[in-house]
Amino acid sequence: MNNPGVCGVTRSRVDWAVRLQLLTVFCIVGCGGSGPEGPARVKTVPVVGKITVDGTTVQLPKQIRIRAYKAGGEESPTATVPGATVNPDGSFSLSTYEAGDGVPVGEFKLTFQLGQQNLMRARLEGDDFNGKYIDPEKSEHTLTVSETDTGPIDLGTIELTTK
Repeated sequence: MNNPGVCGVTRSRVDWAVRLQLLTVFCIVGCGGSGPEGPARVKTVPVVGKITVDGTTVQLPKQIRIRAYKAGGEESPTATVPGATVNPDGSFSLSTYEAGDGVPVGEFKLTFQLGQQNLMRARLEGDDFNGKYIDPEKSEHTLTVSETDTGPIDLGTIELTTK
């Protein structure tokens, strides 16, 4: 049984309060580093376009996901790979940090995956292209963003096929 300490506060309550304060400090210090916005951001340029598959747009429940990988195996200047999910009308706007903000300066290879969204796993599953457009090293679809670009860069209509 706990014995009352000073002012009727038990030792176990004091221990609990100290542990909670230490945990809070460790969480704040461990998660910090760049402030509330996260890591420093690099400049991005908006990139838009449209995709058709076998001459038409893709309808739900199927979706197309685009990824923009640095060409030549270079390391990305950001923590994430820029990308987008294509809208039912075929339009897309690439994003790096937030919706539609664009892509950093550089050379990129675009990849495409046509699958179905798994809501339980929060990811796109399957590839109706059978891997045809998924390897950045083999991609024929490129994107170049230069320092002088202000955007949006319009990639026009990208025609993909399932055959």
